[in-house]
Amino acid sequence: MKLQIRKASMEDAVFFYKLRNDLTTRKNFFNQKKIKYLDHLKWYNKKIRKKNTTFLIAFNNKHKSIGAVRYETEKNLTYVSICISKKLRNLGYGSKILKMSEKFLKKKIIIISRIKKNNIKSIKIFKNNNYKLINNDDYTTLIKVN
Repeated sequence: MKLQIRKASMEDAVFFYKLRNDLTTRKNFFNQKKIKYLDHLKWYNKKIRKKNTTFLIAFNNKHKSIGAVRYETEKNLTYVSICISKKLRNLGYGSKILKMSEKFLKKKIIIISRIKKNNIKSIKIFKNNNYKLINNDDYTTLIKVN
């Protein structure tokens, strides 16, 4: 299956909403609360317009959305979050999508991912993409210079 990535638009708000409220996704987020659609829509509309936020959608050759990546930049640091559709998890897409999405970033920027320690699959995705592991008490941090 051929993968492609594009910048997200307002038309992708429902896809992001469904990803965000998926039970497994929520378990791996620091904020595990289910989000109401109108609250999500306000948040998404605000974030998608910010220059320091990059929302990306990965899709296949049939234009079916597979996953999403969000980058939020603060000076020379960029925080990354990735999420794959429920039916397509554990098939290797996360690692490929992460690698492809980094092409949307400036060079020589530090990328940081904060992941719950028990989210072994996400940690593996980042390690497979040359992120360096830094452990601390509350969560796992992985860092890479793009």
